Amino acid sequence: MKILKYILLASILFILWVTEPLWFKKSYNTNTTPTDTFITEQDQERKKLLKDEAAKLKALEDKFGPKPSVAYGTRIPHALSIYWGKTLKYPDSLEEERCEPVRPGARGWQIVCRYRVKNHIDRLELRQDTYIIKDGVILK
Repeated sequence: MKILKYILLASILFILWVTEPLWFKKSYNTNTTPTDTFITEQDQERKKLLKDEAAKLKALEDKFGPKPSVAYGTRIPHALSIYWGKTLKYPDSLEEERCEPVRPGARGWQIVCRYRVKNHIDRLELRQDTYIIKDGVILK
């Protein structure tokens, strides 16, 4: 009985050795897993989207001039701060609240800002205006 166990084990090992080319994978290439191919496909899509966005921004900058840079906290473009200083009756009373992100419009870069400014009876009034910026010049 003991010898039969060893003969059975030896025959199973022999059969596995003979049939090894059928079931054993010789290639150990780990770069072709499904996860890796999925990641490379996503990376290619991301690169394509970034390239398309850069092309759109380039076309808009050719049409309207460079996209205005904005202040970090309030998102107010520098050109708009200068415009307010020149056009407001009481520019010292200006309290900048917030501006929406700069977006392309039909006539130029468009931005909507909320701010408070003194009116004719010395009270702060809330205003919300849309401004068009083209080639660094404010058009209201």
